[in-house]
This record gives sequence, structure tokens and C-alpha cells, in this order.
Amino acid sequence: MYTDRIKYLTKRFFDGACTEEEKKELSVWIEQNPDHILAVALQDEWESFESEIKMSSQVSERVLSNILPSTVETFEHQDLEDQTARRYLWAKIAAAAVLILSLGLYWWSGRDQGQLARLSVPAAQPADIAPGTNKAVLTLGDGSSIILDSAQNGNLASQGNTSVTKSKKGELVYNNPTGSADQNVVFNTVTTPKGGQYHIILPDGSKVWLNAASSLRFPTAFNGKERAVEITGEVYFEVAHNQKMPFVVKAGQTQIAVLGTHFNVMAYTDEKVLKTTLLQGSVKVSRAGKSAMLSPGQQARVKMISDHIGVFDNIDTEKEMAWKNGYFQFQDDNLENIMRQISRWYDVDVTYEGNPGKETFTGRLPRNGNVSKVLKILSLSGVKFRIEGKSIIVTP
Repeated sequence: MYTDRIKYLTKRFFDGACTEEEKKELSVWIEQNPDHILAVALQDEWESFESEIKMSSQVSERVLSNILPSTVETFEHQDLEDQTARRYLWAKIAAAAVLILSLGLYWWSGRDQGQLARLSVPAAQPADIAPGTNKAVLTLGDGSSIILDSAQNGNLASQGNTSVTKSKKGELVYNNPTGSADQNVVFNTVTTPKGGQYHIILPDGSKVWLNAASSLRFPTAFNGKERAVEITGEVYFEVAHNQKMPFVVKAGQTQIAVLGTHFNVMAYTDEKVLKTTLLQGSVKVSRAGKSAMLSPGQQARVKMISDHIGVFDNIDTEKEMAWKNGYFQFQDDNLENIMRQISRWYDVDVTYEGNPGKETFTGRLPRNGNVSKVLKILSLSGVKFRIEGKSIIVTP
């Protein structure tokens, strides 16, 4: 019987909060009640779990085919006219597979034929890799450097009339209390390594978030007709409005001009396309004599080879901002694209044994867990991974 206790345990399991004793209790219940697993125990929790780990019907079937081949064969020969019911059935089966895989249990497959199929539970990884953290290096105007993650809170340096401090929240804050302009412009640079991210408040009050393997070069005081900064990697801006002094972001040969707005720029050199995604306000994207204006919800994609600027509507801004909000979010992303993101955030090298293929993945995963948690979900589709030191070897 499906009691409140079992519902509580399954919820805790999918939240990753189960203790060893609770896992054991849940395991015993599943072994004693195999006929109820799909229909009862996981039905509610799958719906909430699916909001984090989205699986298409094709992925669900592929997951199942890697775990329960005889059951797949049984269902493939069933004529289910209601495709919605069929997809939901696969979703419940996939949810059960995820739970049972993690608990290391047995699954009775093809019970009418008296067959017993043992789950191929992946061997425990001998090593794991922690996620990225708030870390960066500040390079001052005189060329000296400050490691921000190990620096104490409080005043770090003075750059002209501007003080540079590290707040209690770990932010890097530039402040010019007098509001006076510096005669000699001094440039600072903040650089995040692979496995790092950082938040900066610029002298004009604009807020900037740097993703892993990114950089921001900026003046310690904004003088003249524009507020110009230079970036590499991926950076999100919330620009303070100043109609008299536009804010200009330079990413290689691409320039983004704004007055006051919220937008994200992805300009990694190992990506084929530079993306500017607008959340609020308006921006003008320019490159090689070409330009395009963006409205909220639009994205400009600049092809590095041809300099072509394409504008796309109805962009999933939540996906584009997932990194800032603590998630990986994939929408029909191929394996190579996903592994590039993992490589930057976990500071690892990625190599392939075989062709990565054109298979795509959809889902959302938190970025605060060890890399093994991400790889475990991806491995359910049949892709195999192994960790060797600071390298991940992928066998598609």
C-alpha cells in the first residue's frame, strides 16, 4: 500500500536528500512491492522530477532500452493508439529506471515469461570533480594581481579617485564617492578561470556577472562620451541607465551598444557563433559594418566566419540565463556542446573515444553538484563516461 511514508521517501530520494537508512527502507519496500512501482510509487514524484530532468519520449525509450531490453521488446509490440498515454507510460518507466538504478535493485522484467533481468548498475567512479566556485583574478592598472577568492573582505586597492573593495557577499565593488573624473584613465581586468565565476559592480553602478573562463576589461572611472568595456567568454550585464553616456561592450570585432538594459553575451572562442540575448531594454549589435537592433526576448547570432548577424525571436531567456542562476539547461543540445559547458565549469579536459554523433539532449541540472551527478544523468541515454584525473573520456 502506498503510504504517506513512501511518498515522503520517494520525494526525498529525487531531491537527493535520502539518508542511507531511508534508502535502505525504500529499497526494501520496492523489493516487496514490485507491481506498484510504476503505477503508484513514482507517478507523483516523476512529474516534479521531470521539471528538472526533462526527457522526451525518444530519450525515455532509449534509457529503458539500455536498462530493460526485454521490457522494451514487450512494449514495442503493443499497439497503443493513444500516443499521449504511450509517452506517459514511457516516462513512468524511465522514472522507475532512474530510481532503481540509483538504489542498485533488481527489476523483474517480462514477469509473465518468468524472466529476471539484473540492472547493469554503473560502477562507482574512483574519483570525482567538484563544481566551480566564485573565484577570479583582478589585474590592476600597474600590472599587479589580486586573487579575489582568497582576498579578505574590505578595501583591496585605490585606482585614481576610485576605491576597490570586496563586499561581504564576495562581490568586487568599484566606488567613486566624490563623483570626480580621473584625469588619467586606469584600466582593470577581472579574469575567471575554468571552474570560476564572479560578480562585479562597476563605477557607474552597472552589475556584471562573469561565467567560467571569461574576462572583463574596464576603466576604473567612466569619462568621455561612452562607457566602453571589453569581454571574452560569457558575461551578463545589468547596465545602469545613462542617456548621455551609452554603454558599449566589445567582444572581439563585435560591438553591443546600450543605454540601460539587461543582456547576456556569449563570446567563447571555441564556439562558432557569438550570441547576444536581450532580457530588458534594447541593444544594437554591430560587426564588420553590419548592425541589428534587438527587442526583449530576441537574440542576435553572429557567425564568426561570415560576420553575418541573424536575429531570432521568442528566445528561451531562462535557458540562456541558466548559468547565472545556477543551472545547466539544455534544449536539443548535442553532446559536444554540453561537454564544452561541463569542461569550463568543472575545469576538465574532454576527449572522445569515437564519433560524438548528432544525438541531442534536453533537460536542466543544478551546477552545484559534483560532475559525476551530471554524467550519471547523461549516461542514462547510453553514453559512457570515465574520469581520469582532470579529464573526462566520453564513449558515445
